Amino acid sequence: MIIAGALAGLVGCSQVLGTRLVVTQDVDAGFGFDAITVALLGRASPTGTVLAGLLFGAFRAGGIVMASQTHTPSDVVSVIEPVMVLFIAAPALIRGIFRLRAAKGGVGDLAKGWGS
Repeated sequence: MIIAGALAGLVGCSQVLGTRLVVTQDVDAGFGFDAITVALLGRASPTGTVLAGLLFGAFRAGGIVMASQTHTPSDVVSVIEPVMVLFIAAPALIRGIFRLRAAKGGVGDLAKGWGS
């Protein structure tokens, strides 16, 4: 926990000293919400979280390039990210709301008929 706090402090310090040079109210730029989304997408595993972070970073960097080269609004990336998280989180959410158990056999069991 101490290491995580120290790393968060270093990131905050680099954000203030590297980009803003002053501390303002909007210094965080929504990083907390992005971090929750990345952790949800990575299913709270270290490898998954790193891969999800790289995916979101590619979306952010690629959205700017896409907007400049194809004249597409950069808000497209802002819409794709939550939709992707919704599709990933929806099965667990529906299972939790309706108290359904996960299928053990996968899709094959769902495709069998009544007599199988």
